[in-house]
Amino acid sequence: MDTLVSYFQTRTASRKHREEALKVVKNSPEREAALLQLAFNPKAERQHIYAGWIWELFILEDLSRLQPHLNQCIVRLTAITNSSMRRSLSKSFWHFLKEKSNREVLNKKEKQLLVDSFLDWVMTEDKTAPLAFSIKILTLFQNEIPEIQKQLEDLLIHSNRTFPKGIYPVLRDVFKN
Repeated sequence: MDTLVSYFQTRTASRKHREEALKVVKNSPEREAALLQLAFNPKAERQHIYAGWIWELFILEDLSRLQPHLNQCIVRLTAITNSSMRRSLSKSFWHFLKEKSNREVLNKKEKQLLVDSFLDWVMTEDKTAPLAFSIKILTLFQNEIPEIQKQLEDLLIHSNRTFPKGIYPVLRDVFKN
């Protein structure tokens, strides 16, 4: 993990550097576990945020890569508080979970942990992207867990909370009535 941390310290946020970092991880399979540990580290230091960005690219390139780590990722999700990390992780989860077959492999406990984590993010997040992905993920589970709709209404419609402008299209989509 130390070599990955050292490597990330020399990289910038540019797309080119992130793609180079992705290649480094893909070319050395043992780095996948180190990337996971960094991307889900709640300390949210620079290397953790950067790892979150690379984790997003890594998963979006092949969604099946999340499967072997799914339980560990779900359990560690709750501790993430940094908005940039939340954006990367929620985007990865959204793309994975929007496929019904991927939701079907989750057990009841994992589903509840996901719902609890993303409800917490809806309550605490003020950045558009992680908030939008969290809301969209929660709506995927509303048929199985009907109380999600009521909780979202209370948090998003019946509260006095001010939201970033970018969230309103998602709210319109979720609350069509």
